[in-house]
Amino acid sequence: MRLKLSKSFVLSASAAVAWAAVIFLFSAQDGNESSGMSGIFLTALCNLFGYSPSESDWEIMSFCIRKAAHMTEFGLLGLLVLNALYRGFGSFKGIWIASFAVASAYAATDEIHQLFIPGRSGKFTDWMIDSAGILLWLSVACLIIKIISSRKANKQCNSEAK
Repeated sequence: MRLKLSKSFVLSASAAVAWAAVIFLFSAQDGNESSGMSGIFLTALCNLFGYSPSESDWEIMSFCIRKAAHMTEFGLLGLLVLNALYRGFGSFKGIWIASFAVASAYAATDEIHQLFIPGRSGKFTDWMIDSAGILLWLSVACLIIKIISSRKANKQCNSEAK
């Protein structure tokens, strides 16, 4: 397989790089800014449902929201890398593992980056959570693509049979 430097590849790769930059900017926030963002979201969510959590419930919910956000931001990165590789190679064969590897490697560097930010810490467990998000999102994409491909194949068989 050869890489095709098409316009769609360049745009897709640019989207992946732009999203990686957004992740970098979020990771550059100090501990208070980062906690404040999840606190704002959690407050809005609690207000929406009229729930007033205890301090221990607040901590648990805050933890879950932060980790879900990590899984989502890196899962999205995995999908953007997958799309760029698909646009560059024109096939899904063999690019799933490469997409996971690229996004997971970036997640590892993100954890290293956080070691240098006041109030933040780079953790192996956070890298594993990020990588789990990548794997989850890529798995869902794979399932959707297989369903769509199967439906297209069935339609083609049905139209040829007529």
